[in-house]
Amino acid sequence: MDIFNTYLVAVRIALILCTIYHVYKKQYKFAGSAAIVFALTYLPWVLDWLFGFSMDLVGNMLYVVVIMMTMYLGSTLKFYDRYSWWDRLIHFLSGVMFVSFGIAVAEYAGVFNRLHVLLFSLTLSVTLHVIWEIAEYTFDTIFRGNSQSWQAITPANNHKPATAIQPAGLVDTMDDTIMCSIGTLTACGVWWLIL
Repeated sequence: MDIFNTYLVAVRIALILCTIYHVYKKQYKFAGSAAIVFALTYLPWVLDWLFGFSMDLVGNMLYVVVIMMTMYLGSTLKFYDRYSWWDRLIHFLSGVMFVSFGIAVAEYAGVFNRLHVLLFSLTLSVTLHVIWEIAEYTFDTIFRGNSQSWQAITPANNHKPATAIQPAGLVDTMDDTIMCSIGTLTACGVWWLIL
């Protein structure tokens, strides 16, 4: 666990420095985003402290990576718009992380049969992704956001293949689902070998 703690300290220091920089530049939205991600890095510790529930090293590290890539780099610094592969990578990694979360839940519940643990983790990972997409859709519907790249003018149009006949929003949602599923299946395959 020393590797994770060293990694976590480095990430938190970087987020503190980013927050200070953004406050200095009077970029308060950016500073707020970095501060929120900093606070969310404590969530695994809170779950462990309250419930004795914790993911493995890979799951904990990916949790921090995914929230930083999503909230700070992706949304705030607009990496989603700059890099066509950014969203796909996040969904692949989240699929792996959700499997780790599923394994932790199964072990916490006392399930130790390897096949049952992985089937539960696979199902949970795909379900969590569906909930994620529903949350994006709901946010877009209520607040007129563009999480699913449905608007006519969207940088995601630059990322969709020229041969795609579907609108950017559908391409984005299906790319997300496919990448999360690939991450989930990859993680289940790897965990099958090491559990």
